[in-house]
Amino acid sequence: MNRVSLLSRLQTIDNELDDKTKRACQVDEQLASDPSIAAARAALDAEQKRLADLRGALRDRELEAKGLDAKIKEIENRLYSGRVTNPKELDGMEKDLQMHKRQRGVLDDRLLELMDAVEQAQKRADDQARALKQLESARASDIAHLSREREELTARLAELTTEREQTRGALDADTLRSYDNLRRTKGRAVAQLRRDACGACGVALPTGLIQRVRAEDETVLCSSCGRILAA
Repeated sequence: MNRVSLLSRLQTIDNELDDKTKRACQVDEQLASDPSIAAARAALDAEQKRLADLRGALRDRELEAKGLDAKIKEIENRLYSGRVTNPKELDGMEKDLQMHKRQRGVLDDRLLELMDAVEQAQKRADDQARALKQLESARASDIAHLSREREELTARLAELTTEREQTRGALDADTLRSYDNLRRTKGRAVAQLRRDACGACGVALPTGLIQRVRAEDETVLCSSCGRILAA
């Protein structure tokens, strides 16, 4: 294999190495975490906290209702026991009784609102828990697939690295310096001829230059972009 052919092969290897390395990094990131699962867990945690707060508020109002019920019962017992005969005291007890009953009525409305809110929050939490379970199930399948892909990428990267070292070993230092510089500055060091033009920059090449490239006796650079030309 002549020098230009070796450089073309080296470029193919380097391009695949770049692609496979980039993909390996993406796979590693996907294996490390799943944003959709993290978001689903955060949403479920937030809903469960809201549910716990609502249940706490409901328990507090239920205790408050029991307290009012006890007060109402106590006043009614005293009011209708016949032991209290003072009209003024009876009037005061009657007013207290009506006030507590009004408070109890308002509290009943609040209890109904809280019970409905708890029911709705529980439904949302159940829905989010099911969604999370589905995501985690799909995640398990994805991890198996990604793990297999990572193993394949690791094996292929090792093959490419070995082939790259062998190909670079067959080239002289000056040629490698030129190749590395072009690859670093232009992204692509070797350009194939395309209809008598440079395959990279598209500029038409002189006939004499084309003949030198096809002879494959030397390293010929594009007169426009400076890349190494290959037939």
